[in-house]
Amino acid sequence: MKQLSLVIAALLISVMSVQPVWARTCPKFIKEGKDLLAKAKLSQAEVSKIKTLIDESERLHDGGDHGQSLAKIKEALSLLKKK
Repeated sequence: MKQLSLVIAALLISVMSVQPVWARTCPKFIKEGKDLLAKAKLSQAEVSKIKTLIDESERLHDGGDHGQSLAKIKEALSLLKKK
C-alpha cells in the first residue's frame, strides 16, 4: 500500500511539472502556424480548416487545456507542412 501511494505521488508530481512546459510551448507553435498560414498558397477551404484549428488551439490554451491545444496546433502545422 505504501508503494502504491509513492507511485501515485510520483505520477502527480510529474504531471504537474509537465503542464507549465506545455503552457509555454503552445504560443510558440500557434505563432509558427499563423506565420506559415500567412505565407501559404492554399485554397479557401484549406485556409478555413487550418485557421479553425489554430483558433481552437489558442482558445484551448487560454482555457488551460494545453494538451488539447498542442494536439490542435500540431494538426494545423502538419497540414501546413504538407503543402
